[in-house]
Amino acid sequence: MSDGMISYVLYGKEDLRPERRTVPEVKPGQVLIKVRRMGICGSDVHYFIHGYCGVFIPKRPFILGHEFAGEVAETGAGVKGVSVCDRVAVDPSYPCSICRFCRTGRYNLCDNMKYLGSASTDPHVDGAFCEYIAMPAANCYVLPDKIDYGEAALLEPLSVATHAVMRAGSVSGKSVLIAGGGTIGQLVLLVVRAFGSAHIVLSDIREAPRKLALNQGADHVLDATTDSMKGQALGIVEDGFDIIFEVSGSPAALGQAIDLVRRAGTIIQVGTLPSEVELPANMIMVKELNILGSFRFANVFSTAINLIASGRINLRPLITHTFPFGNFLSAMNLACGKENIIKVQVEA
Repeated sequence: MSDGMISYVLYGKEDLRPERRTVPEVKPGQVLIKVRRMGICGSDVHYFIHGYCGVFIPKRPFILGHEFAGEVAETGAGVKGVSVCDRVAVDPSYPCSICRFCRTGRYNLCDNMKYLGSASTDPHVDGAFCEYIAMPAANCYVLPDKIDYGEAALLEPLSVATHAVMRAGSVSGKSVLIAGGGTIGQLVLLVVRAFGSAHIVLSDIREAPRKLALNQGADHVLDATTDSMKGQALGIVEDGFDIIFEVSGSPAALGQAIDLVRRAGTIIQVGTLPSEVELPANMIMVKELNILGSFRFANVFSTAINLIASGRINLRPLITHTFPFGNFLSAMNLACGKENIIKVQVEA
């Protein structure tokens, strides 16, 4: 480690450079993690393709990446519950712990949240696209033997999906439509199935995610581009769906959700929309709809681990491509594509 480590640093649009940096020093309460597996998220792709992600515009180069797992290489003073050689997954969020949202358990809404691999705060927080990273021991979860590094690197998006499902209340026995078959959509499907939804339908504009959804336990899939989608959907659930998860980030999908949800039904907005949209307020009023947002996650990381360890969900089919660390740029370029890709991971 004296020779430093390789990190992949974002300098701008389509400018991701391998760069040698100093291995982080471990402070009290921290552990040094040898990163073994990292996933490329949609936000990483946005930073790479556009040079920014939504309203988060980098002011200086920084390291991307927040989906990862690894092995503890060193522990700092005062660390308990995590030891050298432990295999760990990591919650990448840094809430302040003192604002009103943190103090009431909704730390995903923290006024001063810092997040790995994000330019949402200044200074930016370097992420996990590197060989070693220092993290608070409190953010680390020792992995059961049944969970491998690939599954562990999916725990952050699985937590996002689990949080979204729990925002809907009980899904047991309910009819569910998931609009969008990317990583989060597929994970929402797995979670609602594990939680006992009676009828699960997934819609997407692409054939590959629809096929995967059927293999993952969806009862039906719908082509979101066809004019007959509404008729097909209402042929499955005549009076509309109890719960709809909008995870595609498409304004059209949100409009379809309002149309296809039953009276007194619930819509969970998970996808990030490209711009603000107008909503049919009178229809929302007449149908007495519940429209809720779901942002990141809080208090569900252990639940996500238990869902995998218990065998109630299987994440392996979602990992469609794995690259060695030295081929990181190839992994990123592939992740920027859409066809037949759910989750691209990098192995170190």
